[in-house]
This record gives sequence, C-alpha cells and structure tokens, in this order.
Amino acid sequence: MRSSFSYLMLPLLALAACQPARYSEPAAAASGDAYEVQADSTRFANDITALNSPSRKRVRTADVRCRVNNVFSAASALEHTVTALHGIVVESRLQNDLGLQQEIAYTTDSLKRIQLYTPTANLTLRVPAASLDTVVQVLTGMAAFIDYRTLKEQDRTWDYLTYALKNKAVGTTPVKAAKDSTPLEVITYQDRKKEYAIDREIRNLELLDDVNYATFTVQLFQPQAADVQVVVNPRQATRAGFGTELLTALHGGADAFRSVTLFLVQLWPLLLLLGLVWWYLRRSRMV
Repeated sequence: MRSSFSYLMLPLLALAACQPARYSEPAAAASGDAYEVQADSTRFANDITALNSPSRKRVRTADVRCRVNNVFSAASALEHTVTALHGIVVESRLQNDLGLQQEIAYTTDSLKRIQLYTPTANLTLRVPAASLDTVVQVLTGMAAFIDYRTLKEQDRTWDYLTYALKNKAVGTTPVKAAKDSTPLEVITYQDRKKEYAIDREIRNLELLDDVNYATFTVQLFQPQAADVQVVVNPRQATRAGFGTELLTALHGGADAFRSVTLFLVQLWPLLLLLGLVWWYLRRSRMV
C-alpha cells in the first residue's frame, strides 16, 4: 500500500510544484504590515473584468465521500500529502461504527464473541488553493468506490471590493460633528465607524485566507469487518462444584417440599369444604 502510494504521490507533487501561481498573488506580497494593507487595497495586478483573471478572489472547496480498502492507511496518506504541500490538517477523526454483536459457544469454558464494525474517518484539510486538485487526485487514486465528489469555486471578488471601497471612503471622508452633538456623542460615533472599518478589514483578511487556502472535507469508509475474540464464559467461570450443587439441590428439594406442605395446610378450609361436598354427593347417590 505504501509503496504504491509513493509512486502515485511523487508525480502529483511534481505537478503541483509546476502549476502556475494562480492563487499566490496576495501571499507573495504579504509580509508583516503589507498583508494587513491588502485588506483595503483596490489595486489588482491583472484586469478583473475577465472571468478567469488570476486577480479575482476565488474561494475553492472540495467535499468527497468514498470507500477505501483501509481507512487508517488512506487517512495517513492524505495527512502526509497535505503536510508535504505546506497545508494543515484541521481535523482528523477515526472511529468504528459498531454493528451486530453475537456470542457463540467455543469450548466448555469459553465463548467466541463476534463484533461487526465499519471503520470511518472524517478529515478537514486546508491546502494551498493551487494544490487542491493534487490532493483530490491522491484521494481518488486510493478510492475503491466514490459515493460523491463536489468541487466548488466561489467568486468573492465583489464582496472583497465592497468592504475595501467602504473602508477607503471612510478614510477619505472627514467626520463633521452636528451642531447639537455633544463631545461624547462625537467620540462614540467615531469609535463606531472605526469598529465597522476594522470588522470589514477582518472580513477581507479572512476572505484572502480562504482564497489562498482551499478547504477539503473528506469522509472515508471501508467494507464492514468482524472483530473476533475468545472470551471466558461467565456462566461456566462462576458455576459451583458438583458437591456444592448437589447439596444445594437437596436443600432446594427440602425447601420445595416444605413450601408445598405449608401451602396445603393453609388450604384446609377449602379441603374440608370439598370433602363435605363429596360426602353429600355420595350419600345422595346411595339414597
């Protein structure tokens, strides 16, 4: 499994390295305060009127659910691929969905316990947007059956420009206080405008982060497997010896005889009534 994955991964990584830096334009100039300045920048290196312009703010996502031969190996391979492509594993959760459980006799003092289970894995990956296709190809190469695959590319250029232009307009428009405004009201208004500008700037920074790094959601599962264990038979392990059980049986019989005798004694009025009825019927027949 690992050797075949290595042969598959090497050409894909090479392909990713040769891809054009379509989504790396903001990251190339982003260092220190320069990255923060980009949140309000309305200048683009390319003409954004073209639909496929590299300067457009596109957010890429992918969602795949597929069956693999081994969930743990496939999840580990994806994690190594993402790390090699300078991405991060946001979440990686492996679990077993339990099914039917059954216990059958194995030996005189043991049982065979059979537990059916389905291994599953849920991963959330963040990879450079230009490398998303590489990671998807690695996964589909390991998949035995693809339940569904969804690739999305959402254009957020106009959202970015909306926030940037609003902040630019706020920065060039002086704040004039009304004649009937108090100093406290003016300060409160100025603070509110600054907070709105900061919020828009943060939204643009988050948008730039989503543009540079695509989100890849993966669900893996494999065919149902069986976990077989030989366990102690609790009934046999806790059963008393023959002599103890014999004495217990004798005591139990004596207790049962005593209980039946006492029960019949408690019914003496009914027995007496039945005797009288029988005597009356017999006498009637004789007469």
